Amino acid sequence: MTHSPVAFWTALVAAMLLVGSGCALTPQMDPPDAEAQLPDAYDTPLVEGGPLYAEDDSTRFNPVNWWTAFDAPALNALIDTALVRNLDLERTRAVVDEIASQFRIARAPLFPQATANGNYNRQSQPANTGIGGALGGGGGSGAVPDRFTFDTYSLSLSLSYELDFWGRLRNQRGAALERFMGSVDAVQTARQQVIAQTISTYFEVAALERQIALGEETIRVLQQRVDLAEDRYDRGLVRSFEVYALRQELQAAQAEQPQRESQLADARGRLSVILGQFVGNVDEAVMQAARSAPRDAVLADLQPVPPGLPSDLLMARPDVRADARELNAAQREIGVARANRLPSFSLTGEGGVQNSTLDDLLNIDQRFTTLIASVAAPVFQAGRLRAEQDAAEARYTQARATYEQTLLTALQEVHAALTAYEKQQEQYALVRDQLEQAEASAYNQMRRYERGIGDYATALDAERTRLQAEQRLTAAEEALVGSRIALHRALGGAWVAPPESDDPRLFRGTYRPDGAADTAN
Repeated sequence: MTHSPVAFWTALVAAMLLVGSGCALTPQMDPPDAEAQLPDAYDTPLVEGGPLYAEDDSTRFNPVNWWTAFDAPALNALIDTALVRNLDLERTRAVVDEIASQFRIARAPLFPQATANGNYNRQSQPANTGIGGALGGGGGSGAVPDRFTFDTYSLSLSLSYELDFWGRLRNQRGAALERFMGSVDAVQTARQQVIAQTISTYFEVAALERQIALGEETIRVLQQRVDLAEDRYDRGLVRSFEVYALRQELQAAQAEQPQRESQLADARGRLSVILGQFVGNVDEAVMQAARSAPRDAVLADLQPVPPGLPSDLLMARPDVRADARELNAAQREIGVARANRLPSFSLTGEGGVQNSTLDDLLNIDQRFTTLIASVAAPVFQAGRLRAEQDAAEARYTQARATYEQTLLTALQEVHAALTAYEKQQEQYALVRDQLEQAEASAYNQMRRYERGIGDYATALDAERTRLQAEQRLTAAEEALVGSRIALHRALGGAWVAPPESDDPRLFRGTYRPDGAADTAN
């Protein structure tokens, strides 16, 4: 009985693609307790009319590139450079490429595996062995040759396929996909860290530059005040205690400058590393722009934080998302371990042509076909497969605890960041008021001195007080920027809700239909 080769290959491929509906062995899991306990909104001390209240939703704030709210072109240029050249980001992106390859490896068994084969076989044996010997061949009678020589040429195509009846391969693919998406979230975490480090270091450099300049001005004023006190002491107008006190204050101001200069060198070096450059290669024009930026320009246009932020914003945090995806992957691996304890079904088919001469190799009449269906069931593994399932369940428990810990920590960080940002705004406003009062006092005392109704010592003291207030405001400004950065990091970048379809909790406890994992994310 002959078979059409077209009919054979059609039947073989159809059999390989018919995967039984089977059973989904991924366990149904209840949502982690931390998710169920999330409040609807963050419980923060925000009040209408307070410093964080947003009265108008219209704003130039960019929820994606949130750092543009600082309205500092030089800073934007630094961040663009850091996102391209930072070496930590480059390494993390390479990890994503590796895990993407691992996902493709895990997905490959879901498709038939095809192998093309070409063989040449030459066999030479005595005629009195094997079948020839059984037929009485050889022996030098002349009727049968003393040796048999066979040449065989063959071309074939073999296909193999494991029927994923228990969903083992789909679960392996799904777990690999979850880990790939988790690695993408890890890149976002690294990206946020690089952005935050760039911003904070940029403002640290700018603040130190300003502190050094203010320190030099303070030293100049104190030196004049000491000279004046010494002159008045020589004339018997002041006691020596005042001279000694002023000298000590001058020496203290002078002693602070080397420390500030050392801190500035360190900050510049750290900024160079963040930018992926050698120390000293940071564009001086960028630093000059930071030094010359008018005070309050950085902070005046920042969008206020709206009240009643939904707690679901936590799912926008890439570290939370990465742990959620690892939890999903661990859940799928339980299904893999369960399937390993059950029988596996596979199909193997091979078809081709063979001939004893190369010229007639492609003759269709020389075709051959093979089809094998096999079932393999574990009978005795000394408890190994059960132990693998127990290990997978234990890994799920670990991933669940890690995810809940990350979720609770993230919620605490948001509460702390919101409170800290509000308090830093209050402190900044108070220090700014102090500076305004000190500026007014210094101006009035200098006007009194110029009109001859005040003394120069009082004017110098007022100027010294103004410089001290300006230094405190510089430190308060840096702290306010730092708290703003911490708030953005705690909220995952911006206070905008993540797309619902990209929430890693959507498929927890359910089995995704085949192919959904590739398209849903």
